[in-house]
Amino acid sequence: MTRVAIVTDSSADLTPEMRAGGRITVIPIPTTAIPSRAAMPRDVERQLNGPPPALVDTFVATFSELATDHDAIVAVLLSSRLGGMVDAALQARERLAKVVPIDVVDSRSASLGLGFQAVHGTELAQQGMGAVEIAAALRAATDRYHVVFSVESVEHLRVSGRIGRSAAMIADALQLKPLLRIDEGQIIPYERARTRQRAIHELADFVSELPAVERCAVLYATSRTDGDRLFQTIAAVTRLPSHRLTLHQIGPAVAAQVGPGALGVAVVETDVA
Repeated sequence: MTRVAIVTDSSADLTPEMRAGGRITVIPIPTTAIPSRAAMPRDVERQLNGPPPALVDTFVATFSELATDHDAIVAVLLSSRLGGMVDAALQARERLAKVVPIDVVDSRSASLGLGFQAVHGTELAQQGMGAVEIAAALRAATDRYHVVFSVESVEHLRVSGRIGRSAAMIADALQLKPLLRIDEGQIIPYERARTRQRAIHELADFVSELPAVERCAVLYATSRTDGDRLFQTIAAVTRLPSHRLTLHQIGPAVAAQVGPGALGVAVVETDVA
């Protein structure tokens, strides 16, 4: 059986148990790998905000170590439209072209929208699937993974370039707590809610309106109380069993972008194929 290593980055927000259970290697994501010119065209962004050399070196070292006891590597990483992890991994792959086969997958997602993809990659590897097939399966299924979240303030996203200045000013002026969604790898507006309670109900409605949910993670940055409220609301409207509905704290890499008080969901739709 081909031994395939699964690699992701720390924006995946995997718990220690999730990492260990799938033997997933997690590369720490530096803040410099999340550029502040996200609105720029990809070619300009890559030129001005290429991955730090130290990050490429980290990927090279990690891949080289995994190559000693694996036949191939699949790296599923933070959306290339939200940071430079994919570019760094591709550069590392070029340097190791004669050492080990490496497939790099752009998750087009973040937090557990990415993390669940990495976990699925380990499941496919444990079934004996090869690296090329695993990467193809993950790319074909990215539309099954959804991340929707509410923020207390749009300031962090405005400063990082994730949303426009005018949108931030309108949200602040109207005291909105906007709901945002990761779509095609970038953050876009989804709904507007004036209160935290309304945001919780909108997030729960998003989950309940999906035709079939395989797994749902409730995400919170700093307020476990709000996370529990959202968890209970989703549990009541969807009746998902405990192994399919879990509560997770957003990790520092993502929290730095969305700010304190962020609250959201990462959902995996059931594969109907």
